[in-house]
Parts: sequence; C-alpha cells; structure tokens
Amino acid sequence: SIGEPTLDAYWKDPDFDAKQRAFYYVRVLEIPTPRWTTYDAKFFKVKRPDNVPVSIQDRAYTSPIWYTP
Repeated sequence: SIGEPTLDAYWKDPDFDAKQRAFYYVRVLEIPTPRWTTYDAKFFKVKRPDNVPVSIQDRAYTSPIWYTP
C-alpha cells in the first residue's frame, strides 16, 4: 500500500488576531487511484479508451471552523 493509514498535521495562522473574526477549513487531496475504466480494461484484457484518464484524485473539504472573539 502507499502512504500512511492516518495523517496528522498542525498549522498555526501566522496572521491570527484574537480580536478579529476568522474561519478556517481543511482541504484534503487523496492519493491518485485508478479509475474504474482502468480496472475494467485490465480485468477484461481490453484497451483502455485513450480519451479517459488512467487515474483520478478525489478531494474532500471540511466544514468551516469559525472563530469569534
């Protein structure tokens, strides 16, 4: 397998002002994985369509985290 089963990170806002409202969110990019068309082409031993990407990279976004002084 590639990568780690968990990922931890720490980030500190260099411009944080405790007197000012703010919001933060996290964006996650997954490791690229083969598209279903790539799996099917291999399983059925057929040529993968040239106009279809080999892999995809899913993304996820958290809900915002609001800070109010």
